[in-house]
Amino acid sequence: VPIKESFKVKTGYVADVNLLLTAMLKHENIDAEPIILSTRSNGFANQFYPLINRFNYVICQANIDGVNYYLDASKPYLGFNKLPEFCYNGAARVVNTLCTPVFFYADSVMEQKMTSIMLFNNAEKPGKWEGQVNKSFGYYEPCEIREQFLNNGKEAFEKKLKETFSGDYAIDKIHFEAETNYESPMRMSHTLTIDGNDNNKLIYFNPMVNEGYHENLFKSAERKYPVEMPCQMDDTYLLQIEIPEGYIIDELPKSAKVSLNEGEGFFEYLISKSDKEINLRTRIKLKKATFLPEDYETLRNFFDFIVKKDAEQIVFKKK
Repeated sequence: VPIKESFKVKTGYVADVNLLLTAMLKHENIDAEPIILSTRSNGFANQFYPLINRFNYVICQANIDGVNYYLDASKPYLGFNKLPEFCYNGAARVVNTLCTPVFFYADSVMEQKMTSIMLFNNAEKPGKWEGQVNKSFGYYEPCEIREQFLNNGKEAFEKKLKETFSGDYAIDKIHFEAETNYESPMRMSHTLTIDGNDNNKLIYFNPMVNEGYHENLFKSAERKYPVEMPCQMDDTYLLQIEIPEGYIIDELPKSAKVSLNEGEGFFEYLISKSDKEINLRTRIKLKKATFLPEDYETLRNFFDFIVKKDAEQIVFKKK
């Protein structure tokens, strides 16, 4: 589709939209050029011997005061100088006379997330808690949420989110901050109710509260290719929960900390108790996104440990 036609009908393929953006920036005397790259689902493009049929995506590079900025106008939820995660896939080429190489690596992207949960006893029903959940996301998880807002509406997203809580768990009063400020990460909060049975002599409670890892990301026993995570990660989880009236702690998970490949990451699980409450802090940090095949076994064991730890429960016993 000619870029004039894309401008007229206000639609087009990714290449059409970003070539139009490049032309508009040039019209305003901004140094801009297209860049071709290969997305993750398409595989790597060879940086030493680039073949045109190995590239399947187009973005725009704008040079302003000697600084290069990378833009993708095809995704309306992306902020300035932000690219989709799938673009971070190694070698790319600027479409100019020199065919200048540029590189986008997942190891250059860090996603930080924090989840905080506070649960208070229901005075009328021991074993029932009410509280608040607050989440501060990195940049890319909100992109997925914002895309769902644009495609299906916020109400559909909230309905689907509520459906992920089942059994004794229920959420309500979902609130978003910075949902339309695409330059910033998003924050989300909601209430949480956990309904229990006050006739139980024992109450089993998973302190991860619908968070954490329920299964290992890496199921195969062996792998011959590198592992390409979307980005580096730094994920923190905090829980504060009151001990139910009339109960004592019968069993409590043990604190633990493990490292990944001598400094490439770590997982910590720190839990403490007092007469009235329990506090838990977990943190998963990966300092790289790409792991060689020889690191696969340790990476798989690392996440296997996390899954088992996330499944552990607190047991409250009636006095």
